[in-house]
Amino acid sequence: MGATTSSRMPHWSLEDIRATLNKFRTPSGRREWGFDVFYCPIDLFEYIVDVTVLHRLQPDSRAISQDAIQKSILLGNDIKRWDASGDSGPRRHMVEVWRLGTLLYLIRIFRLPNDIFNTKSLNKSIFNHARAIPSKTSWSYSTSWPLFQAGLLLTQEDSQTRIWLRDELYTNFRTLGCFHQKLAIEALQQVWRSGNGRLFDLYNDNSPQRKLLL
Repeated sequence: MGATTSSRMPHWSLEDIRATLNKFRTPSGRREWGFDVFYCPIDLFEYIVDVTVLHRLQPDSRAISQDAIQKSILLGNDIKRWDASGDSGPRRHMVEVWRLGTLLYLIRIFRLPNDIFNTKSLNKSIFNHARAIPSKTSWSYSTSWPLFQAGLLLTQEDSQTRIWLRDELYTNFRTLGCFHQKLAIEALQQVWRSGNGRLFDLYNDNSPQRKLLL
């Protein structure tokens, strides 16, 4: 996930990534999800790649072309329709956190208006799913990246959710000792103080987010 907080293009091309992902299929033809490789289903991982590359192709991230915005909305509709009905219990909640986090990532970096995908409702839903995942489990530890994306869009009105997210990341940091959790907290607090997570410069070499390779 480091490519989502870097200004550089991914090392592999889209074609190389898709070719690699398509090698791993079950006998039924479904692409296999290896939890030891990455935490989200392969389809969502591919959407994250598509969103990231589309954004990186813009000559100026501050002036995104209308064509790119239209393509981002089409991608967003695909992510919105993606169905994880085959999963249940904590795994289903975890997958939904990733699906919603991927959509919120797209909304934020392309600065899409709130009413296109009802951003406020998405943010409420992602934290409802996150709270339904048992704390201090592999399911909850795996959701840092999508929750970070959602956290960047929390407003002052979401003060209780901000506190919950900060505490959850602190719990993960104390349990795992993973410094990325601590960097996430520092980055979110900086964004919350600035009051604008949509326009915050993730690619500033001096910002905590620049080092946040979740």
